[in-house]
Amino acid sequence: MEHQKEVKADGGEEFGRELQEEVKRAGSIIRINTPYYLESQGMVKRGHKKLKDAFVRMDPNGKNNYQFFPLEDIISKKGTTGYYSFQLQSGHKAVLPIGIETNSDLSIEWNKISTKEAVLEAISIKIASKEDKILKEVERLRD
Repeated sequence: MEHQKEVKADGGEEFGRELQEEVKRAGSIIRINTPYYLESQGMVKRGHKKLKDAFVRMDPNGKNNYQFFPLEDIISKKGTTGYYSFQLQSGHKAVLPIGIETNSDLSIEWNKISTKEAVLEAISIKIASKEDKILKEVERLRD
């Protein structure tokens, strides 16, 4: 009977060492990856400071549970997994995808946003100006 030659797992606590032992018993090699924690990923952590600060002001209970806010960054889709950060942590797609383009997060003053309506307005403005930004970037690259 044919079996998988190599199995990659995150070493999570769901199965303990049970999965590792079974894979080895089947004669396969197991490779343990570091678990993916949204808050500890450098690119995500640095890029989200302004967003997190804005969301903290919107949290009526003051719990600051950033990981449960329904957002994801289009730019942070991981090539190794094919999933967005929010999906990896929560197990489902985000309700409100937020695309952070190169340097475009600087055009929104996140420190002045304090309501959900303001977030939606800021995102709408970014989406409306996306085509212009792309055309300008194409022209810049041609020069």
